[in-house]
Amino acid sequence: MDTDPTGGDDRKPRKPRELPQPLIYREADLKALTSLSRKAREDAMKAGTFPRAVPLSTKARGWLASEIADWIEERKAARDAA
Repeated sequence: MDTDPTGGDDRKPRKPRELPQPLIYREADLKALTSLSRKAREDAMKAGTFPRAVPLSTKARGWLASEIADWIEERKAARDAA
């Protein structure tokens, strides 16, 4: 029987639990993520160069985190191609 010489058990240490990433970002989140003003994002949405918001209720809206991540990657690729 294999035993741990330090007196501990043979189980691997647990990884800290990761918090789930949001699926939808709200307005304040986008300001922090993109550094773009609300007006700049609105103009880019109208031009089709920024992801469109999804309605969450009659007054609330949000943006899919996956689409924002894709937009950021596209911006990085455009920078690297220049």
